[in-house]
Amino acid sequence: MVVEDGVNTAQVRLQGDVVAALERYESLRTEHGRATLVSMLSDALGEPVSLEGQELHLQLLGLVRWCCRRADGLSGLVDCLKVLDPHTPGISELVELSEEWAACRALPTRDWDRLAKALRSVRLADHPFEERRLLRRLADVATGGHCDDLPSRCRSAWSLFLYLAGHNTAPGALPPAMVFVDCLAGRIGDAALAGELRRYNWRLAEKFEVTDLVEQARWRTEPGDAHAGANADVDADTDVVHLVFEVDPDPVDEGKVVLSHWCHWKQSGWHGRRRGDTAIRREDLAGEVDRVLADLEVELGVTPAGEKVSSIVVEFALPWEMINAPVELWPKGDPSSATVPLAVDHPVLVRSLERMRTQRYWLAWKQRWSAVSDESARPYWSRSNGGWDLTGMAVELKDNTIVAVVLSEPPGDRRGRAWHEAAMAFRTGIPIIVWDREDCSTARFHDAVTELFAVGEVRRLPYRLARLRREALLANASDERHVGRSLAVLWDDAGRLPEPLTSGWGSQGGI
Repeated sequence: MVVEDGVNTAQVRLQGDVVAALERYESLRTEHGRATLVSMLSDALGEPVSLEGQELHLQLLGLVRWCCRRADGLSGLVDCLKVLDPHTPGISELVELSEEWAACRALPTRDWDRLAKALRSVRLADHPFEERRLLRRLADVATGGHCDDLPSRCRSAWSLFLYLAGHNTAPGALPPAMVFVDCLAGRIGDAALAGELRRYNWRLAEKFEVTDLVEQARWRTEPGDAHAGANADVDADTDVVHLVFEVDPDPVDEGKVVLSHWCHWKQSGWHGRRRGDTAIRREDLAGEVDRVLADLEVELGVTPAGEKVSSIVVEFALPWEMINAPVELWPKGDPSSATVPLAVDHPVLVRSLERMRTQRYWLAWKQRWSAVSDESARPYWSRSNGGWDLTGMAVELKDNTIVAVVLSEPPGDRRGRAWHEAAMAFRTGIPIIVWDREDCSTARFHDAVTELFAVGEVRRLPYRLARLRREALLANASDERHVGRSLAVLWDDAGRLPEPLTSGWGSQGGI
């Protein structure tokens, strides 16, 4: 097994810390004390243990390295020391180091030492009793209510993390220690620290291929971005349903389209179920979307598990010629025969029909999508003046930390600058494109985009956008300057890829 450099570094550091702790034991400074320990350890592990060399440090280093190569070697060493010298003050330090070693092996990450520093800095309460109470509550959530006897040594977030790292993981569930880190990130008030903890968790999830379980996060009680706290948009203790529409234009009659839709409500992967294809006039699109959404809400209303649905995310896969349509403002009916914009109730996103149909660039797309969860993910600002150096732009977009392109102008026809910028984003796999439907050069647009990417994880951006749009709708009707009225985001999740039409005219044009 290949171990990452950061994991190796942490493990070497841990072995050194254990040796340094053993050297402080008075009973191990004598030959007789060391011989007794080795004899006890041989009995405990059922195989002969010996000391090599004459120098104390090298003997202890060799012993620690030998123990670390056995599954229960280091914990067995600590158990023997408890018997040999039970009143030594340093035994608690060795217990923690032993647990950290086991946790580091169970949850290997190149950021181990930074994760340890972050967890050690967390304090949930000023009073030890309150801290212990909160830790017990988090332990119950992390273990699904199976943490009946929390050891007395679990008095901090760090010590509880180490304890939980040794718990078995139920089939189809996330390791309790990872659940604990996610819950902890949802409770602390430091947004930067919370984001850091979630990024560590996400990288572990990618390593173990359980990112779907982290996204679902059924255990969360205070989900969303760390800065949002209990006011976050989506309660991740519940489910999110994705309703994906695809608008396929008639290549002959521009007034006709085929509207297809899928519904995705599963615990892992893409299991979108195609619900139908309807040929309609373009002016009837908004009404048909409302009808489909109404049917879905009725279905969820009579489904026993429907009460757990916290949000229906509505996505529109649109051809370039429709990409600038304000779909979030399309009307949604209510019992009073009045209508409200879709954005009142739903996060609304647009997607690119051209990208879905151009398989040549799928590999780059899927590879870049994984970078959305990286802590260094950032947007690329297209230049609003000067010539079109598209080759230079393509080279700059090869930077894998770039996950979004901010257009220099609103989308227009395919002769315009915005199309060429978007095409470069598609070509290099950039999954997110941002623009203002009216003017991409204003300071308010620049500030809003900067805020969207700066205040939390990029993968939560759709929910921040939804809040911004609701704020715009709450603003005075005369406030036409609110950026939430015209800010648009193309959000192409490479993990949700509906299949193309098998009949009909299909999509025309490509990248």
